[in-house]
Amino acid sequence: MKSKAPHIHVRTIILAVFGLILTWLVISRSFAAYLAEIAPQTALWLNPQQPEALVNLADRSLNASVKTDESTVGVTDQAPERQALGASGSADGSGAGVADQAPEAEKNISDSKRILTADGATYSQNLNYAFETADPNRSVDLTTIRAWAESALMNDPLNARALRVLGQVADVTRDDAGTSNFMAAAARMSLHESIAVYWLMRKSTEAGDYKAAISYADALLRTNPELGAYVAPVLAHFAEQKASNGLVKALLDSNPPWRTQFLAQLPYNVADARTPLDLLLALRTSPTPPASEEIGRYLTFLIAHKFYDLAYYTWLQFLPPEELRTAGLLFNGSFEVAPSGMPFDWVITQGSGVTIDIVPTSDKNDGHALLVDFLYGRVDYHSVSELVRLAPGTYQFDGQYKGKLVGPRGLEWRIVCAGEANTRIGESPMISGSTSTWKQTEFIFTVPAEDCRAQYVRLDLDARMASEQLVAGSMLFDELHISRVTNPPNSQASDK
Repeated sequence: MKSKAPHIHVRTIILAVFGLILTWLVISRSFAAYLAEIAPQTALWLNPQQPEALVNLADRSLNASVKTDESTVGVTDQAPERQALGASGSADGSGAGVADQAPEAEKNISDSKRILTADGATYSQNLNYAFETADPNRSVDLTTIRAWAESALMNDPLNARALRVLGQVADVTRDDAGTSNFMAAAARMSLHESIAVYWLMRKSTEAGDYKAAISYADALLRTNPELGAYVAPVLAHFAEQKASNGLVKALLDSNPPWRTQFLAQLPYNVADARTPLDLLLALRTSPTPPASEEIGRYLTFLIAHKFYDLAYYTWLQFLPPEELRTAGLLFNGSFEVAPSGMPFDWVITQGSGVTIDIVPTSDKNDGHALLVDFLYGRVDYHSVSELVRLAPGTYQFDGQYKGKLVGPRGLEWRIVCAGEANTRIGESPMISGSTSTWKQTEFIFTVPAEDCRAQYVRLDLDARMASEQLVAGSMLFDELHISRVTNPPNSQASDK
């Protein structure tokens, strides 16, 4: 028994040594891997060859001052600068944007061909700030950064981020061939290396390789949809080029997950306002035609920039044939079609103390009418409106109503010019009181030749002060029409 004691003692020592070694390996490997992200220097003290810690140090040292100003990134705030893509600042090369152009210059659809860059837009500056490689004028130890990245690759040859860092270092040192090789290798390893993919997209664009550029743009939008504001100018550029237009259409036809976002940003990144329409029309026969949201955003853009003719033409292109045949000067005046909420259709804005809806009518077979139902008390009524496109001339509005409305003031149908002037050019007699049968309301109005290229038909509560918002009851409206008056009353009087 005594002879076995030294043997047991030695074995215990050996096991303890192995335990310490295993413990150190766990700490230096697993714990170092855990610290690689939050404390890379500590991770390297535990394991000098930890690849993620090396890459983190290299990446952070190289890109320490690079950040994105998220406050300037959006769908509708600004439009990217297009000079980097070879487009001039305006149709005549003057660099003027939409805000600089007089509204009266746009008289028909062909006038929509103009640069649509917002005033002072500098998306490209933010883009370069977010994705720029290291500024060569900054005091950056490129030798140490390169050594870190190379050491990381020695221990992890498939590390895409290390390849991208080496590409950035090569870019700073003006090694074009090295930059291209490293960035391409990083993108092959992982399409989530957005800086590398973005760099390749821009270089492909500059080289005129639209197939590669569009492919990289697709990859960026799939992996990082939030980068849409940076990628949209590139895809918009190729959508306007005859050689690459078909490839952009084919890509959208496949219904990528970023399609709706891109179509929302597209109008702000094109030289010709008709380019989005060209893409939307191509999608009309695709397995996934444009959704009302995609069409509606484009229409909203056109109307905001006073491209009323193009907006109306676009809206007509996507109407179902049966609705197109009965469109008329006022669309859906019988309320037989559920309002889409898009311009040139009824837009119902609900308020408090009032309910506005389309309801079946009991005295008309399969008929529907607009119901405005007020609760007793002070109401916050907004409006029911429809944008119309009436040429200068004289028109008659007529419609039917019935119900009971109690209050100091009533409802009025009004025609106002669209735009900043918001000029009222016609209104119906006030509708109030009680009627159990359908009554007629009508009025004649004239669309002026100037500053009234589109109009809104509105149902307003004619309340001039808070006390006049005390309204109760409900009113139905149906069979609304607008027709051209061939012999206006004034002209008839002059003939006599």
